[in-house]
Amino acid sequence: MELRNLYTYIKVCEYMSFSKAAAHLGYTQSTITHQINSLEEELGVRLFDRHGKQFQLNQKGQELLQYANQLVSLEKEAKSMISDANTPPKGFLRIGVIESLGSYFLPDILSCYLESFPLVQIKVYTATTLEIMEMLRLNQIDLMLTLDNRVADEDWLCAWEKKEEIIFLCSKDHPFARRSNVSIKELSRENFLLTEKGCNYRQVFEQICNENRINLRFSLEIGSTNTILDFTQKGLGITFLPELTAKKELQAGKLSAFQAEGISIHMLIQLIYRKSKWCSPAMKAFISLVKDL
Repeated sequence: MELRNLYTYIKVCEYMSFSKAAAHLGYTQSTITHQINSLEEELGVRLFDRHGKQFQLNQKGQELLQYANQLVSLEKEAKSMISDANTPPKGFLRIGVIESLGSYFLPDILSCYLESFPLVQIKVYTATTLEIMEMLRLNQIDLMLTLDNRVADEDWLCAWEKKEEIIFLCSKDHPFARRSNVSIKELSRENFLLTEKGCNYRQVFEQICNENRINLRFSLEIGSTNTILDFTQKGLGITFLPELTAKKELQAGKLSAFQAEGISIHMLIQLIYRKSKWCSPAMKAFISLVKDL
């Protein structure tokens, strides 16, 4: 089994497109097709389920992808270990992150990282948790930063985690400001400014409301945490967000936190990578910096 064909296979899985993989690798599309066909003939199985021009990985294809990533990682590790160990991290680092962490957690870390390791080129992809999970599985990113309950996958390693509280927020002049006993019934009469549907902490809160048979007034659904904070400050409604996102506004007195009776939501900020992927010097340096900061 040729490593060249496995490289091609990984890129096809990453892009889920023969033409995009060909453009990335500098091959013709017919060369990509020939290499994938060679793999399938050598293994005696089909790796993709094809439906016209559309295709997706089948079970055998997913199994091969894990082995392919391990073999390619071993090759990179061997090259790195044999080369000068004192060479500073270089190359590319791809990070997948949810919007709130990308805006409020990542900037300080990236600033320090880029100053310390100027030879590394970083690509940051902002998406939902489910989307960055899929990107990690398909080798489209090297590291995933998410805010969730503890995530588990047999091929994933959590390099670092930190507990984060999800807090209720209102404008400084709102009647709920600084209260510690707001009932769910009182909450139900307020306009809520929420992140997009599918957001982890929104799902947890919606489940709590369903259990208590409370219908909330979701007046605005907004994809930007900055906009939610701004609208809350202006009194357009109340919201609940990770505490780190509102730290500056709370310290400046522009927003106020309050507590709802019987509701306490905590999640974990988690930095995750795949076991089957070689942890490059650039990845190790990033992980180390996150732990230090």
